[in-house]
Amino acid sequence: MIKNHIKIAWRNIRKSKVLSGIHIFGLSFAIATATLLYLTAMFELSFDNFHANKDRIGLLYFKTQPESGLRYSSTASTPFAPSLKSELPDIEQISRYYNSGIVLRQGDKLFEADNKYVDADFLSIFSFPMQQGDDHALAGLDNIVLDEIMANNLFGHTDVVGKQIEAYLDGAWESKTISAVMEKLPSNSSLTFNTLLRFEQKPNYTAQIDNWEHEDHAVFVKLASPKIDNDAFTNTARAFMQLYYKNSSDMLKRDGAVADKNGDYISLHLLPLDSYHLNELGLGNGGSPLFPWILLLIAGLILFIACSNFINLSLANSLTRNREIGTRKTLGGSTRQLVGQLWTESLLLCIIALVIGLGLTWLALNEYNAHMNYKLNMLQLFSPRSLFVFLFVFIVITLIAGGYPAWHIARINIIQTLKGTANIRSGLLRNGLTILQFSIAIVLIVATIVVSSQLNFLNNRPLGFNKSEVISIPIGNGIDAERALSQMRIELTAQPWVGGVSASDVNIGRGRDGNMTTSRFGFDYEGRQVYTNFMRVDYDYLNTLDIKLVAGRDFDRAFSTDTAAVLINKQMAEQLGGVNDVIGKSIEIDGNPRVIGVIDDFNFQDLRNRVNPLTLSVNPNIFSIEYIFVRVNTDNLAETIQQVEHIWKKVNPKASVSPSYLDENTQNLYRNEQRFSRIVISAALIAIAISCLGLFALALLTINRRVKEIGIRKVLGSSIAGIVLLLSKDFVKLVILAFALAAPLSWWMMKQWLQNFAYHIDLRWWMLVLAGFATIVTALLTVSFKAVQAARANPVDSLRDE
Repeated sequence: MIKNHIKIAWRNIRKSKVLSGIHIFGLSFAIATATLLYLTAMFELSFDNFHANKDRIGLLYFKTQPESGLRYSSTASTPFAPSLKSELPDIEQISRYYNSGIVLRQGDKLFEADNKYVDADFLSIFSFPMQQGDDHALAGLDNIVLDEIMANNLFGHTDVVGKQIEAYLDGAWESKTISAVMEKLPSNSSLTFNTLLRFEQKPNYTAQIDNWEHEDHAVFVKLASPKIDNDAFTNTARAFMQLYYKNSSDMLKRDGAVADKNGDYISLHLLPLDSYHLNELGLGNGGSPLFPWILLLIAGLILFIACSNFINLSLANSLTRNREIGTRKTLGGSTRQLVGQLWTESLLLCIIALVIGLGLTWLALNEYNAHMNYKLNMLQLFSPRSLFVFLFVFIVITLIAGGYPAWHIARINIIQTLKGTANIRSGLLRNGLTILQFSIAIVLIVATIVVSSQLNFLNNRPLGFNKSEVISIPIGNGIDAERALSQMRIELTAQPWVGGVSASDVNIGRGRDGNMTTSRFGFDYEGRQVYTNFMRVDYDYLNTLDIKLVAGRDFDRAFSTDTAAVLINKQMAEQLGGVNDVIGKSIEIDGNPRVIGVIDDFNFQDLRNRVNPLTLSVNPNIFSIEYIFVRVNTDNLAETIQQVEHIWKKVNPKASVSPSYLDENTQNLYRNEQRFSRIVISAALIAIAISCLGLFALALLTINRRVKEIGIRKVLGSSIAGIVLLLSKDFVKLVILAFALAAPLSWWMMKQWLQNFAYHIDLRWWMLVLAGFATIVTALLTVSFKAVQAARANPVDSLRDE
């Protein structure tokens, strides 16, 4: 029986090549797209799941609500972690986590490493795969842990436990003992590094050991409890916070902050490790937790469009098989057998589409990984969970797309089918599915227009400085930063195309070293707490970045006292009494510097945030510079950056990170949005293509049933344009209804998405109209192609059989 069903199904598929092809390719493209989106979503949701005790691990963070709104911070002071562990018995293990690159030396080999300073408990909290050594590898203060890549770079092999290497720390080479070698970190690890050193080796550790004001690192804990309960932990930590953070709480209360439900002005919380990669608090990696679910939703919608096509075409084509079904019933075929036969045909189509779809996924995966910056592979589909999900979805697709039409067709009345008068009442369902298809396509097109417009806005909005033709050079470790800047000034001053050279401890945007840092200080000013971001810069910073000075003067080498002076932006000036009154005032941070000038507000952070108060200092004793900025005047950007890099290599032969333009750096701030944009654009194109494929097939079937009507109309004098309009208007009506349904939904969705940005475009009516117009034109062209062909046919050919 099954063998017979398959033979008949294959015969029918070959007989209806065009319709079968549309069935197969529409569904295969949907399966390929959905598979790529599924792999992406599962990868995003898999971050940090390889840690054995992930349910007990969390990131500590502080929550306050000053007048400016809710604020979450995960930076802590040096004495915080040891004090907390001694006070809270539920904390089984704790580790500080400070990011700072170092240079390692083995013989004549030097390599810059992405290093983290951590405590001895770090390797016991997390379950990073070890090649050699164990979780006690950081018990010794002079121990160092390498990953296998760094071990191979330095020694050429990984059997290096017990060997000595040198690390450049605080301006001197220090000998360290390799105590463990880790395997290459999994690609779904939120925490990334090449090396680990004890936190006590951190620069300025001794000076900050009892300093509760300087906060510069994160803290992770593993609880004794089987699972993190944030509310319970916050209640347990209240006594600790009231003891050690009383001054902070008092200042927040004085300055108008809002207390939480427990009456606390500052509270301690735990962010579970599961939420470190994706969370709404802006902590950790800080991606949107909705991102993977949006991907799965888009995948589901594209599969829905393909299934809708399948159902529509099966029902529309059913009338051509009336006599076949009637004959089978007359010869004793039961409804169950007919359903089995028709469903087998649909199942065979689905299996072919599945094979082709997976093949397309495999072919597209490398290109997808390159464009989306992922490392996905097809083997991820063979995990037990993925296999179950994949099998379940495929069964549901075949039951809905193939089973429902088969059941519907098999129930047709025998006499009507034999007479050829049977009519399946599926018009409402067919039209409803078509409307939903195009509604989904329109929503995705609107999203494409809005996201693209917002990204264009972010890339072109004035930032308060001139990012064009400015090169950023990461200085790195292993070289004296001040000497490097001095040499670069000497080398570059001789070049006629150089317009300015300066430096800072903070990059603008995200350069090729991937680092983004901020420093924030708080101090009392006239009886209230004032917070400011802080940047150590060098002379000529304003000139090099073309930042406007609105009051006072710039730093000047002629004034030796300028190392004890600061520039502030307008936001900071407003906190201190206004632009006109702040010049000459002193602020209580690191030596009470005096304000000598006020600069215009510029976006030193991304455009998700409004410009915050900022203080600039040229004092070399506060922070060391880490980036050199070079303004160039050139018509050949690629050649110029190569020249700058060549000069930099002369100054620092061991430089490992290439320079980049600030234009590139600022665009890198929106990688997630760019990735989201590419996915939405691709999904919109595929959705509209599959919808139009189904529309074309529906038009084909409809026109084939109206061939004689078209012939009669032509004989009676109807024009080609009139016939095309007649055949097209019903389909265009469906698209217009889809637009009416999709417009308010897409408006609301994109309004919500834009709220994530402090600076964003305004939604305009033309965005919706453009999406609707594009969809209607595409649908009209799709239908008109076949309609014109039918209208131009010779009526004799369609009427001669009568």
